[in-house]
Amino acid sequence: MSTATEPSRLAEARPAASLCLALLTAVTVITLCRIFPDWDYLRPMLAFAIGLHVIAFVLRVVRAPLWVALPSLLLSMFLLIGIIYYRDTLSFVFPSGRTVELMRVDLRLVIDQFATAVAPVPSEGSFATATATVVGLCVVLSDTFAFRALGQVEAVVPTGVLFVFTSALGTDRYRVLMAVLWIGAALATIAVLRFANAEQEGGWMGSRRVTFAAALPAIVLTIGAGAVMAGAIAPRLPGAGEKALIDTRNRQGNVTEVLSPLVDIRARMKNRGNAELFTVQSDDGAHYWRVLGLPNFDGNSWSPPEEDLREMGDRSNEVLLPGRRVSQVYTIKAMGGPLVPAVFQPVQVSPDAVFWADESDSLVLSGDSLERDDVIAVASLVVDPTIEQLRAATVNGAEQVYYELPGGVPDAARDLAAQLTAGAATPYDRAMALQGFFRDNFTYDLDVQLGNSNDAIEVFLRDRRGFCQQFAGTFAAMARSIGLPARVAVGYTPGDLGNDGLYHVYGRHAHAWPEVWFDGIGWVAFEPTPSRGNPDAAQYTGVAPQQDDSRGTGGATGGPNQSTPSSVPGGINEPGITTTVPGGGRPGEGGPGAGSTTLPPVSNGGGSSDSSIIPFVLLGGVVLLVLWILLAPRVIAALQRPRSRAPRDRVIAAWQRACHVMNVAGAPPVGGATPIEYARTAEASVGVSHVTVRELAVQVTRAVYSPAAFDETAAARCETLEDDIDAFCRTITPWRLRLRALVDPRMMRRRIVG
Repeated sequence: MSTATEPSRLAEARPAASLCLALLTAVTVITLCRIFPDWDYLRPMLAFAIGLHVIAFVLRVVRAPLWVALPSLLLSMFLLIGIIYYRDTLSFVFPSGRTVELMRVDLRLVIDQFATAVAPVPSEGSFATATATVVGLCVVLSDTFAFRALGQVEAVVPTGVLFVFTSALGTDRYRVLMAVLWIGAALATIAVLRFANAEQEGGWMGSRRVTFAAALPAIVLTIGAGAVMAGAIAPRLPGAGEKALIDTRNRQGNVTEVLSPLVDIRARMKNRGNAELFTVQSDDGAHYWRVLGLPNFDGNSWSPPEEDLREMGDRSNEVLLPGRRVSQVYTIKAMGGPLVPAVFQPVQVSPDAVFWADESDSLVLSGDSLERDDVIAVASLVVDPTIEQLRAATVNGAEQVYYELPGGVPDAARDLAAQLTAGAATPYDRAMALQGFFRDNFTYDLDVQLGNSNDAIEVFLRDRRGFCQQFAGTFAAMARSIGLPARVAVGYTPGDLGNDGLYHVYGRHAHAWPEVWFDGIGWVAFEPTPSRGNPDAAQYTGVAPQQDDSRGTGGATGGPNQSTPSSVPGGINEPGITTTVPGGGRPGEGGPGAGSTTLPPVSNGGGSSDSSIIPFVLLGGVVLLVLWILLAPRVIAALQRPRSRAPRDRVIAAWQRACHVMNVAGAPPVGGATPIEYARTAEASVGVSHVTVRELAVQVTRAVYSPAAFDETAAARCETLEDDIDAFCRTITPWRLRLRALVDPRMMRRRIVG
């Protein structure tokens, strides 16, 4: 065809194509609502994405070459992220060293927590900025594929991968609506790019000479039909309303699930919030049901020690202060693992198969896991220190591990702890100053990053939002930085008091809190988490009993807890009487010597095991391979081939490509043979049609040696002959070579440019 009209066609359609590509990105950003809990992410992320599209459009208007445009877009992406998400750290309008450091912190947090994160994730902070970075890369790739490599379907692949990925991992809200919106935007983008990047004039959607205005009704009709079909038919397909094949949200859980003290805590509160874990019959009302103490902090997570277990017996004489004796009976419903809940400090337990771990002050079912309907009776001594006793106590007698902090704890946390406690006269007053700071200046929010790593501490202090995991871990780390021996405790708030007189403890009642050691008193619980209050600590913390009384509706606060009847079967509240479980109990069947005598390790790191990462690595590898196969040929062609070539050059390139495919199919290398000679060799070697290959050989000989000019018709004929040779050689080329040709960039380049 004549190229005289091509510039005007491209000039007419490319602004519309740019607009459609920006619209597709905007719709993709909107569909991210399925991985965020609210719409707070939307405005900044849309501003970022549209701004980057505008910059890409300007670079094309000024005709910046790819080697200039691509670095410019990446630099613009970095600057826009700084301006939009890290405005307070900028130096004038440019990122500072502090900006770069916070970006690195956020990126490390997302990498560490990605495999264990469960949607919805925070709409502000690390996950939001990381998602914006991915959106920015999609913009850069889409613009490059659409307007540099002249792709059509390829241009929607980057945002398509992001849409599919977030749809698989996101919540169910707006599922059909988001799919319809994205499909419509993708169809519009492909249709307009097809028009903008068309290289030959001819029939397109029923018209021989096409303008964008003439094609617009057909585009709109196609998009509308596709979107309506997606919205009307997809929800009615077989299995559309069924549970996902891969349950990324772990909604169900089961009785064999082991408590991972800090990583698992939010999953229990959100995804298993309405799952009843156990019930408690308590003789004196509500308490925190403590499970485990975590003394070790390595800069990434709090973890339990490795320690031997011992038979429980009667520990009453080991409690440092006199306390009131309370009794509870725990009936397991859906709580797995070996760790047994108890009021702190437990002194007797039945059955004898439950052992004691000294360093974590925990009850452990030795060599077994809790199962449904297991019944365990526990007697505890609750110590009620007065404020005067706490103010008079020193904090020098704890083991060294409770004072230790690893390297890398943020200076901001150390400095803030010292500043907050500068006027506190006693260790108790310092602990209360830290507690008051968190309760008065922070917001309780489940939709934040997981983890207690050094990076997570810095982000938590910056954003001032979090849930019990961040409050407890940061309190303990800051307490250690000012000389207070501290650890993190994990367990449950009292639960819901039912008409049956039992406390029903659900996943939403999972909780973590810090404990501080006082000489002569022992471990004392504090409560830095807003909307939470320990019934046994109110007299010295000044915090009224509180918990999540939302009954699964998403609330976070509640009023003071009520008491249960002050009686419990089994007589465990009577000193000197051996504790028994009414009607027996499965844990006792194994006997006191059953199983291991070592506290089993409990995973609570910020990351995940290698096995949990493997599916994501494999999925990522498959996606990258598909993207490479689809996009690499066009990118290579765009980088290697001139934008416009004379017909003579096109003939020579067609011959070179034909020689390459014949060589792959089994013909010998060209060597020093003339085109006519090589045509005979190839015909004998691979059986290619002599008419086709000899005609192409004659044409390329003319192109090289004849002074006569070639026209567009002759060049197009040679390219058709090359296509015929390519199609034949595909049928006889071994599949291994065909597969290699799809992924080997050297073979791609020879096939594309000769």
